[in-house]
Amino acid sequence: MHHPSWELRDRLFLTRLLPEPDQINLQAMATTSQRLAEGARRSVEAQATATLLPAYVVEFRSVFAKEDFDILPEHRK
Repeated sequence: MHHPSWELRDRLFLTRLLPEPDQINLQAMATTSQRLAEGARRSVEAQATATLLPAYVVEFRSVFAKEDFDILPEHRK
């Protein structure tokens, strides 16, 4: 069904501008398979780090962990 004033090949372009929301509500969750995959990745990384370190520094492996690497020590005076 056509509008009476439209012809066969007429086109209608519509733009709708909405106001920005005051808040954005974002909820993200991980599935069981995602949590298992993340745990496996961490395990593989830990094993790889342990095998790359010489035997005499294995006891200090936490120093080489990414979590510790991203934190700078306090400034000394």
